[in-house]
Amino acid sequence: MGLALDEPDKNDKVVIINEIKVAIDTDIEPYTDGLTLDFDQETNGLVLLENENSCC
Repeated sequence: MGLALDEPDKNDKVVIINEIKVAIDTDIEPYTDGLTLDFDQETNGLVLLENENSCC
């Protein structure tokens, strides 16, 4: 799984999250439930974190 800052592909699902347009590959969309995108100051980069409130 990767993260990119580019234009969405034709097969991506595009959603607005906190006023930010996010494109999600439909092949990995089921695996994104319960994840939160955050900024890690130690690595100076974006990370995906498991949401503590997710049920699964």
